[in-house]
Amino acid sequence: GADDYVTKPFRVREVVARIRALLRRVERARELAQEVPARIELGTLAVDAAARRVWVEDTEVHLSPLEFDLLLTLAATPGTVHSRESLMREVWGWADARGTRTLDTHVRTLRGKIGASRVRTVHGVGYAVEPA
Repeated sequence: GADDYVTKPFRVREVVARIRALLRRVERARELAQEVPARIELGTLAVDAAARRVWVEDTEVHLSPLEFDLLLTLAATPGTVHSRESLMREVWGWADARGTRTLDTHVRTLRGKIGASRVRTVHGVGYAVEPA
């Protein structure tokens, strides 16, 4: 379930920065859980925010913590397009994510787990979860 790692040799400042980013993600996940309904149902996709569990067609799907936070952010407002910048800020806690493909990688993995047609790409803008 790891979502980050540091290779040797490393600088203490980098480790501290990564720990702070992790703590921001944990705090953001706590805020998201309070903002969204306890359970979101979008057709055959169900997301339980409090239990941090996801089902597709009555089969539970295992998501990493970041994948779950990404799905929860998108599913909280189905059909709404979220910009890359807002997703990087809300899910990862990054102020500037230019040049990184982290979001694309996580979206690709999420699509593989919940179904490719559920996450819509709006080229040049961002992503949305489709309601049905």
